[in-house]
Amino acid sequence: GSGPSGINGWLNYDIGILPWLSKRPRLRHFICTFGLLPKKYDVNWPEIQLVDIRRQFPLDDNSVDYIYCSQVIEHFERYEALNILEESYRVLKPDGILRVSVPDIGKMLINYKDESAKDPERAARELNVLWWGYEKDIEPNIIGKFSKFFIRDHQWHYDMVSMKKLLTEAGFAKAKTLSFRKGETPDLERVEIDIHKKHSLYLEAKK
Repeated sequence: GSGPSGINGWLNYDIGILPWLSKRPRLRHFICTFGLLPKKYDVNWPEIQLVDIRRQFPLDDNSVDYIYCSQVIEHFERYEALNILEESYRVLKPDGILRVSVPDIGKMLINYKDESAKDPERAARELNVLWWGYEKDIEPNIIGKFSKFFIRDHQWHYDMVSMKKLLTEAGFAKAKTLSFRKGETPDLERVEIDIHKKHSLYLEAKK
């Protein structure tokens, strides 16, 4: 689920209409220019492979040093997330590292509580956006309905305990709790995005 934040030197996997449009910049620009998608989506993406990670990864067993999976797992049902993590375990080399970041239920609720003391209505709206993964309260006009086809909303949320349990079910013996841009995974300064820091958890699990 690399999106536009993937970088050269990694295999960047993503799937869906937006990744498909990333390979067709003229069509993407046309769609954004006419307001069928917000202009923020008219950006250049890195070189990506269109891979549905719910299926078997196009990689051999024990062939990968690192996997970086940020703000992705929550977009799938829990059983699908488990399959993704089991595939990650399969393709990692012994001592290979999987880094996972997802929205943290605890942090989202703490942020809501802190913000609601200042502006309750805004705090509730911001929590909804974080929970669903997009501005869900869109007027149901033609453009709004069209735009929604491009969005994959959140399906399941985690806290540190439930994410560690999921990693254990996938085969990882131990997961380490870390913080934003801290860990053994390379290129964190380039791939981890500031907007996720306040509401997310970060883990690294070694095969």
